[in-house]
Amino acid sequence: MRFAAPSIVKDQYLAPAFATAAVLWIAAFSYAYVNTLGAANVLAVHFDAFKGVDFFGGRGDIFNIMIIAAIVWAINAVLCELLYRREKFLSYAIAGATLLYMVLIFLAVGAIISII
Repeated sequence: MRFAAPSIVKDQYLAPAFATAAVLWIAAFSYAYVNTLGAANVLAVHFDAFKGVDFFGGRGDIFNIMIIAAIVWAINAVLCELLYRREKFLSYAIAGATLLYMVLIFLAVGAIISII
């Protein structure tokens, strides 16, 4: 039995989208890890323009965000693979949404770390 590469790896649009999303996740995780080594235990996780900081968390909360982002990436990759042959446009939309989601995760982690 031969192993066939997944369709999302062969596609010229899906492969770069998921690869870029993975690189953004690795960059955000590395940035969070390096910059929170000597940080205080309390970090501002949510900031509102009217009320100021309204949710505090620790280093573990940032890494929980990163774990959830990795799970979302994996679920979206599986969905793209399953839907690729039926609805190619939907696979492209999911890949674009995944890339946008990882950009937002990267920006959110950067904003949380910048307050330290």
